[in-house]
Amino acid sequence: MTLLPSQATYRPGDQVIVEFDAPVPSDTHAVVTHLAEVVATVSVPAGSREIDLGIFAHGGYGVTIDALATAFDVLDSRWERPRYGFVVKLTSDADVEAVTRFFRRMHLSAAQLYDWAYRHSQLLPPHREYLDPLGQPRDLDVVNAMSSALSRAGVTPMGYAAVYAIGHDEVRDWSESVLLRASGEPYRLGEEFLILVDPAEPRWLAHLAEQLAAVVDGTAIEGFHLDQYGWPKFAMRGDGARVDLAESFTTMIGAVRDRLPHAPFMFNNVNDFPTYATAPLAQDATYIEVWEPHSTLGDLGALASAARAARPDHPPILSAYLHCYESAPEAACTEAAKLVMASALSHGATHLLLGEAGNALTDPYYPNNHELGSASLDEFAAWCDFQVRYGDLLFDERLADVTEFFAGGINEDVVLRAAGVECSTKAMPGTLWLRVARLPHGVAVHLINLVAQDEIAWDSPKREAAEVRDATLSISFVEPGSEVWAASPEHPDLRRLEHVGTTSAEQANSLSAGQSGVTFALPPLGHWTVVWIPSASIGV
Repeated sequence: MTLLPSQATYRPGDQVIVEFDAPVPSDTHAVVTHLAEVVATVSVPAGSREIDLGIFAHGGYGVTIDALATAFDVLDSRWERPRYGFVVKLTSDADVEAVTRFFRRMHLSAAQLYDWAYRHSQLLPPHREYLDPLGQPRDLDVVNAMSSALSRAGVTPMGYAAVYAIGHDEVRDWSESVLLRASGEPYRLGEEFLILVDPAEPRWLAHLAEQLAAVVDGTAIEGFHLDQYGWPKFAMRGDGARVDLAESFTTMIGAVRDRLPHAPFMFNNVNDFPTYATAPLAQDATYIEVWEPHSTLGDLGALASAARAARPDHPPILSAYLHCYESAPEAACTEAAKLVMASALSHGATHLLLGEAGNALTDPYYPNNHELGSASLDEFAAWCDFQVRYGDLLFDERLADVTEFFAGGINEDVVLRAAGVECSTKAMPGTLWLRVARLPHGVAVHLINLVAQDEIAWDSPKREAAEVRDATLSISFVEPGSEVWAASPEHPDLRRLEHVGTTSAEQANSLSAGQSGVTFALPPLGHWTVVWIPSASIGV
């Protein structure tokens, strides 16, 4: 039996309803928790197909019914903690119900409808049935049906739209807008496919904004994924103007917001270009498509931290395509996906990976994706539940990364020990990767298990995590007996850690404070464990 929230996310005042995919066999009860506190217990009679859990305050919650689990969150806006998925099949054989069920199960709150449009410069098609620019069949009735169904499930349907591309046969119509190389040749994507134009050139920008407005007015699509290709950074324009693309993108985003003040949209910062300029603008999410040289798990964390610094209230979405699913065993790629998720989530970001009715992205051309098996889907469901349940410890805009002045090196505030295992504040093969964050709810310590790995590229299959036992965590800023908790996607209920001793240090030099610490026994460490030190436990 599977538990399925009625919505991908809820708003304050919504009734939270959980559905069952089969009648409940016997009387039981549902337990709702917020962090370590049980906040509701609701009877579930035998034969139930759904249960109304009630109304809850802002935050993330876990739900358990016997051995089954799910999660939900209540947010003022789903963009507070965006969880992005994708949809590709938009023809009459698309299984709309299966897609929306999958989005609800994984709590995906926004969906990119990829290449739904007729052409890059003409988004709406002339007929109901049409081919997209690369020849994929499309049906506008299905686009609308999919969008409406997603919206009813608490998912924002976002139409893909490139912001600066025209067909190669349209150059004469947009000659003053075309971006030119030093040679005078246009910038192209594919020799006979697309020509790039300046997204801020006034005539093109007015055209683009009206195209987007026509989509909002004429379809069930509610917002947009605004795409670019990451190049060029500077160019000449057909009318002789010099173009700084970072400036052009900011002008474009402002114009789209002015034309569509209520439509959600996000801009693709390809390889982080130019997140510094676009993240603070009036869009609804910060989105980064990751490429080389951002090749390691540590690079993902650094991208997330930089994006949060530019826009703290927008947990960044990292689009890191796992090409490894195309050639390596699925189980090894799902291991890689877990480490990508742990890296992103521990830095206050999310990962675009899942979509359709149970697939994983493997390529920037979204029709290239991988249909996941049931074992991977069950594992991803547990991880998605975990990120929703503990969103209060992961995504708060006041999150501060304090890792490298709390732990490692000369620091004595948080000390991780595991016999025979190296611990590091940086992502390194063969180590336990330790991270520390301060939040309104206290301090979160993230332990990411890289012990079995001999490399940390994010897009490569990974070995199964080597469980680390008998590790301890010493904390200088709590008293013996203080509440310190731990949970993981594999063991999602917070467990109170046992105090097993104290440590003391002598002030050896001016860099040492000589701080004592309270030592707690850690549970066996799998892929990723979160240790939570509540605000009330912090003192000394």
